[in-house]
Amino acid sequence: MSSVVISDMTKTNSNDVTHSIAKIFREYIAYANSLTSEESYKLASSKLERLNFTLDAVSIFAGLINSESFSGKANYWTAGLFISAAINKVIKEDDTVVLDFSRLGTQADCVGYRLKQGKIVLQGNAGDYVGEAMSGGKIAIQGNAGYYVGYNMSGGHILVRGDTGGHIGTYMSGGSIDIEGRIGSIAKSCRGKIYHKGTLLG
Repeated sequence: MSSVVISDMTKTNSNDVTHSIAKIFREYIAYANSLTSEESYKLASSKLERLNFTLDAVSIFAGLINSESFSGKANYWTAGLFISAAINKVIKEDDTVVLDFSRLGTQADCVGYRLKQGKIVLQGNAGDYVGEAMSGGKIAIQGNAGYYVGYNMSGGHILVRGDTGGHIGTYMSGGSIDIEGRIGSIAKSCRGKIYHKGTLLG
């Protein structure tokens, strides 16, 4: 069975809170791989509810997630959902959190799931479903993004510095997406604003 593990936890200067997040993450992924995105998010949120932590701890933790053996998509979308749940628990309107998933070995999906406020800056590339169900706040992707950016999005703003896959803005009812690179395709169900290099399309 494939697994997502935390590497080098004892070799870092992270505090006890970051270790506690890692422990909850291990508990979460034991069940989350068989659940839908919404169910996985709710599970992560409920497990994180008992812990007090800061955005800095979330940023440190994201940089420690390491994949040793992947065989299915569940690993990287559950990682993204867990981080999203952690961010949404503590982020405030004027806060910014920087994420680096380079140790994950692949792009994390669902980053910014249900974001309501604050800003997420993702270094490198993103996977699919960036900003799914977000209603506010901002997400900035420094590299490329996958498919279904802004899926079911109702508010907020997503900036992609690089290219995107297809089906951008599927079921999007509000908010805006600005893509500076190539666009795979825009979904017919999109009702939000899609910009290319700052110019509104359509």
